[in-house]
Amino acid sequence: MLLKFLSSIILVAVTALPLSAMATECGGDQHTRDECYMKIALDFAKIHNPRFPFGALIVDHEQNEISCYGANSNKKNKLLHGETAAFWNCTEMYPSPTNDDMFNPGLDWSKQTLYTTGEPCPMCASQSIYRGVSRVVWGTSIPDINRSGRQQLIIRMQEVVDSARLGGYQIDHRVPELVGGVLKKECDDAFFNAFSVFRDDDYLKSMHAHGEEDYLEEHGLAGHRQEL
Repeated sequence: MLLKFLSSIILVAVTALPLSAMATECGGDQHTRDECYMKIALDFAKIHNPRFPFGALIVDHEQNEISCYGANSNKKNKLLHGETAAFWNCTEMYPSPTNDDMFNPGLDWSKQTLYTTGEPCPMCASQSIYRGVSRVVWGTSIPDINRSGRQQLIIRMQEVVDSARLGGYQIDHRVPELVGGVLKKECDDAFFNAFSVFRDDDYLKSMHAHGEEDYLEEHGLAGHRQEL
């Protein structure tokens, strides 16, 4: 699998990641595996793009095997979020044997779990539903990424899942199970450290206006704008 991964047409640079880390498989119960795979996703993101540590893994949870990785350097296309890159990488690595990705994909997506360091934005949340993964596991939430200083659409993945409909407004039950808060502190720290450049005076004013003094105090920012 590793050779296939390295030789495929991929969107992310993986040569900076140690091969031992790339080949890791996680054991234990489900919670232990979730934490283990999240750590791999976070380590991958920190190495690939520490300024925007959005990293993703897609894991075959029946085989307990990593299917592909995803991250975005923002060098070519900032729209290729980590989750998008992972989906694209898997599609390149496992193409449809009949050239029909809609009805005959090369990977059984119902057996896949998406791990991502940050809660998927509405774009990536929608892709998770359309792609058909059965689980999505994230580290920190959209609101907490926003609190750290980064632009976000404050639409939670649960809202996107709840909006899924089949034809004729039928409720779509083929949506992924959502698990949030896995290695939250580690992911929070990575985003907070990465996004200091965005925490300007306007950020501080807005945080105060929205009653986020406790967050500012906890992160050593409360004294920066006492005059507000």
